[in-house]
Amino acid sequence: MKKILLFIFFYTSVCLGQPLDTISKIEFFYGYGAQCFPLDGVYARSEKFIFKKLEDGNFELTTYQKLWNISRQNATKFSKDSSITNLSKKCDSKILLDLMKNLNTDKQNFSFAFLKSKIKKPSKRRIIKLSKKMDKFYKVDCYDFFDCEYRNEIIDSIQSFEHFDKYVSSINLSKNQMITIGYYNFARIIITSKNNITSYDFSFVNNAIGQPIIKNFNENYMADYAYVNLLANEIIRDLIPKNSITYKAFDLKKVTDDYIRWYLGNNY
Repeated sequence: MKKILLFIFFYTSVCLGQPLDTISKIEFFYGYGAQCFPLDGVYARSEKFIFKKLEDGNFELTTYQKLWNISRQNATKFSKDSSITNLSKKCDSKILLDLMKNLNTDKQNFSFAFLKSKIKKPSKRRIIKLSKKMDKFYKVDCYDFFDCEYRNEIIDSIQSFEHFDKYVSSINLSKNQMITIGYYNFARIIITSKNNITSYDFSFVNNAIGQPIIKNFNENYMADYAYVNLLANEIIRDLIPKNSITYKAFDLKKVTDDYIRWYLGNNY
C-alpha cells in the first residue's frame, strides 16, 4: 500500500509540477551559437532571466542578463561581453501556476488543429523568398506559360497547409533527440525549491519550436521525462520581455516557415 501511495504522489508531482509555495527561484536561459571555427564578430548569444520570490510569496522578474561571445583577428582572439538589467517586475501568480502545470503536462498538441488559430497563411512573396534560399525557386517560379498553372498549384497547396500532418509526423518529438557538434540552440528553465532542482530543456536544433520538453530532476539524466505541449511556449512569452531573443525563439509562428521549407524539400 505504501508503494502505491508513493507512486501516486510521484506521478502527481510529475503531471502537475510544483506548487509555487515550495519554489524559491525560477531561471530562464536561452542561447544559440557556433562553437567551431567562428567568423569574426558575434558568434554566440544568450540570455538569462531570474524570477525570485518576494516576502509576500509572489514572484518578480529581478534580473535580465545578455551575453555575447565575440571573435576577432581571424578568429584567433575571443572575448565575452554582457549587460545586466536589474528589474522589479512583478509576475502574475496565475501565469506562473499555468506554466508549472503545462511544463509537466503532455498534451501532444503539435497539430494543425491546435496551430491553425496561431499561424497565418503565408504570402506568395514569403514562399518565393524561402524557395530562393533553398535553391528550390524552380518549384514556384512561373518562367513560361505552360508552367504557370503547376507552379501556382504548389503555392496554393502551401498556403492551404496541405500535408501538414505529414510534416508533423516527420518531426522527431521523442526524448531521443539528435546530438549536434559545433552548434547549439536551446532553452532551459530551472526551478529551484528547498530540496530539488528541476530543469526543463527545449532544443531548437531538431525543430523550430523546441519540443519536446525534456524534464529532469536533480541532474539525474538517466531518468528524463519528455512532453509535447505548445501551450508552454505561449506562457513563457507572457513572462519575458518582447524585445528578447528568447521571446522570438518560443514564437509558434516559426512553424509556418519550417513547414514551407519541408514542403519545398519534398516532391509534392
